[in-house]
Amino acid sequence: MIEKNLFSRKESLKAGKFLLGFGVCFLALSALLFFVPLSWFEYFFAAISFFVLNLLGFGGEIVFGEPVLLRLAALSQPIAFSYLCTGLLEAVIVASAVASSFGISAKKRALGVLAGIFAIVVFNTARIVASILIIIFAGTGAAAFSHDLLFRVFLFAAVAGYYFAWFSWAVK
Repeated sequence: MIEKNLFSRKESLKAGKFLLGFGVCFLALSALLFFVPLSWFEYFFAAISFFVLNLLGFGGEIVFGEPVLLRLAALSQPIAFSYLCTGLLEAVIVASAVASSFGISAKKRALGVLAGIFAIVVFNTARIVASILIIIFAGTGAAAFSHDLLFRVFLFAAVAGYYFAWFSWAVK
C-alpha cells in the first residue's frame, strides 16, 4: 500500500523549523554584514589571492578602493574584486544552514559554522586563483566562460558539499 503522506507531521514540523531558522539566521547574518564595509572583504580575498599568486611567481599590486583592484604584471587589465568574489553569500548560507540544524548539539553546530566559514575561504581563494590563472594562460576569451562555470560549481560544491559532509559527521 502506498502511503498518502510522504512526510509525517513530525518530519514536516522539523523541516519547517529548519526553514524558519535558516531564514532568520540568513537575515540576521546578512544584516550584520551590512555594517562592515564590503571593500574590507574584497581586500581580504584580493590579498590572500595575491599571496598565493606571488608564491606561484606572479608579481603586482593591490589597489584599495571600491572595487578593490589586483594589478598583475602578467595582465594588461586589473582584476576587480566585487561582492560575488568575496564568498559572503556562500558563507552566510552555510552558516545559516548549519546553525539551523536544531537536532544536532550546539557545540557541533558552532564547530560546523566555524569550519564552514574556513572551508568557504579556502575554496573561494582556490576559485579566484584558478580563474586568474585561466585568464593569464588562456586569455580573456576563456575567462568569461571559466569564471561563470567555476562560480556555479563553487556555489553548489561549497554550499551543498560542505553541508552534506558536516551533517554526515555531525549525526555519527
